[in-house]
Amino acid sequence: MKKYFPPISLVLCLAFLFPFIAHAATGSIHGIVKSGDKPIAGATVRILELDRAARTDANGEFDFPKIPNGKFKVFVRIIGYASAINIVTVSDNTAPTTFNLRTSAIEAEEIVVSASPYAGTSGDQYQSAESKSAQELHESPGSTFPEKISDLPGVAVRYMGSAATRPILRGLSENEVLVLENGLRTGDVATFDPAHATPIEAESISQIDVVRGPASVLYGPNAIGGLVNVITNTIPIASENPFSGTLSLTGNSVSDEYAGFFNGVYSNSGHAFSVSGGGLHSQNIHIPEGTYIDPASGMPFHLSRMPQTFNHTQELGLGYSYQGDFGMIGIGVKDYEMNYGIPGVPTNDNFLVAVPSTSRISLVKKSLEFRSLFEVDGALIKQIRLNANYVDYLHSEFPTTQDSTGIQGDEANNHHKKSFNATLQFQHQQMGNFQGTVGLWMNTENYIIGGGQPLGPNSTTTGFAGYIFEEYFAGDNTRLQAGLRYDYSQIHAANSTDSAFLGVDQTRTSGAATGSIGLIQKLSTEITSSLSISRSFRAPTVQELFSNGFDAPSFSNFKGDSSLIPETALGVEASLKGNYTNISFELTPYVNFINNYIYPFLTGDSTTIDGIGTLPNRHFAATNARLVGFEASTNFQLAEFLALRASVDYVDAKDTKANMPLPRTPPMRGLLRMSYQDKMYAAMIEWRLASSQHKLGDGDTPTSGYGIVNLGAGIRFFQGSVVHNISLHCENLLNQVYRDNLSFVKDFLPQPARGVRMNYNAAF
Repeated sequence: MKKYFPPISLVLCLAFLFPFIAHAATGSIHGIVKSGDKPIAGATVRILELDRAARTDANGEFDFPKIPNGKFKVFVRIIGYASAINIVTVSDNTAPTTFNLRTSAIEAEEIVVSASPYAGTSGDQYQSAESKSAQELHESPGSTFPEKISDLPGVAVRYMGSAATRPILRGLSENEVLVLENGLRTGDVATFDPAHATPIEAESISQIDVVRGPASVLYGPNAIGGLVNVITNTIPIASENPFSGTLSLTGNSVSDEYAGFFNGVYSNSGHAFSVSGGGLHSQNIHIPEGTYIDPASGMPFHLSRMPQTFNHTQELGLGYSYQGDFGMIGIGVKDYEMNYGIPGVPTNDNFLVAVPSTSRISLVKKSLEFRSLFEVDGALIKQIRLNANYVDYLHSEFPTTQDSTGIQGDEANNHHKKSFNATLQFQHQQMGNFQGTVGLWMNTENYIIGGGQPLGPNSTTTGFAGYIFEEYFAGDNTRLQAGLRYDYSQIHAANSTDSAFLGVDQTRTSGAATGSIGLIQKLSTEITSSLSISRSFRAPTVQELFSNGFDAPSFSNFKGDSSLIPETALGVEASLKGNYTNISFELTPYVNFINNYIYPFLTGDSTTIDGIGTLPNRHFAATNARLVGFEASTNFQLAEFLALRASVDYVDAKDTKANMPLPRTPPMRGLLRMSYQDKMYAAMIEWRLASSQHKLGDGDTPTSGYGIVNLGAGIRFFQGSVVHNISLHCENLLNQVYRDNLSFVKDFLPQPARGVRMNYNAAF
């Protein structure tokens, strides 16, 4: 393996940037947020162009010091009120601005930071994009972030116990959907196996952005189906308050879960220091008590909990940033540890017939993150952003084996990855009707797979890219957005000590151009339409090319194909959005054509592994795929504090070569939610529905439809500028036995039983 020194790249980037940094003329912004004559405390205020945020104090006031001269969009959002944007001009002095918000039970419009190089409302994007705030995530069912966004149209969840969940966008997951943390690669191996978790603490998240549809131009390979950007606060933002932060606590009866997270920030003269930490502890998940049949052996098991679904996590982070007249610069470190179980057939007296298939995974992720924004304000360049992270990730797998001597849990394999990811963006000055960004991107990974039963060879992966994203204002109501990117990728697999991979010494290189173009047309003050066309690309992974071995957590024997070539996709999407005082809606049809779509298929035979059992063989191969569907949602304000939300999504995913459905495609889903929201109290009842799924791909089995009911109520109150939120929820109120088509254990075990969840969170 090559020696690996990614921090040197970061130092060189910084040395390159310093000559461009200029001290621009600055002023400040002071504002008041109110409703009528009453101030609103705890509202979130953001300057979109600068990625700066603040919260209003007890008097509804906020301050942003050291703001460069120019025009800025200032956005205000708080639950229970309609969001608003003011244009503020700063010129050396303090620029005042006032927001007078109207009460609204309809969900406030959100800011999305991941659909273009600069933050904007979801209506400003030609792609379908949504965002959830920390408060909305706290009120959402589940323990992990994929579960908490599964009520969004087009977003489903791959399930293998709560810990190993992963988002599915428009029928695509794994290597076609990119999960980011703060816009950067997470450095884990969650896409290698359905049993692998994404190591992000749900309670630490301040916002989640979801971009549905191809997003390769800005974020590179692995975004053919879209991306989920999880935003955390490891790097703090300086505040006018000397001490600020958040605290959250959660308990859930369905898994005896208790979780908590704290993030505290000390600010002084533009400097900010943060300490964050917390974790989650849960036991095996309750399911409706009953007798469940193992499909492989036909043996019945009387169960009230899903075997081996415990989850224990802990996180500690430290951060520092400085906000000056040049912009901001910050650094953060984080240590995350996780120990969780993978469900399956439990240990039993007749283990030779019903082979235990549970497993345990232990992982540690250490990360270093750097983030900066430089206000250059030169003749050509307006702003420079450099973001980078270094991740050291290690996890080990312990499959459950059973023989006459008892139960064993020896390590089968381990995955050790060291990775470095960086983006460098230059936003140019507005030139006539054009504004845009030129960017550079790099990603390197050193990946070692070890243990007694490694799944693949050691490898080094390197990727470089350059891109440009431009926006053209054709008129007051018409905008064009377009991007172009070129990626180069190289994978070198070699130097494995395992006998299965001693002969592997191969280098694979690939390169591709991707692009997108979109039109946003405002049809009236309330209605906006858009149309976009995107070409995306993804190179095969090490696993897809070279894997060769059994994987106990997914109970399969995998084999790669070194002749696989990159996937390319063409996506077309249209959208119609309306935003009236008492009603909002969005309708988005789409189609995505993927050439050389790579997925593991069942060969129909199996391999017997000593101590493990007989495992079905899965080989990676390529086909052509077509995914077509739609998403629709609407919000009605029925009375001053009462709203109704309805949404539906559907995707038809087809292997066009074999003329059959793709495996694990979500069924049609729907949501009906009645909510009450005033300045202090909130309540909701929702009905989540899924139709039956009889369009079966390779290895699929039929799944019945279901409808489950969830309830919730909460209270919000203020102590000065501290906002307290307390809520109580009951999920699967009727304790139904139901099975989700995307669960890897659905043929044996149902989804979780009734659970009562209590949340407390405070922002100060």
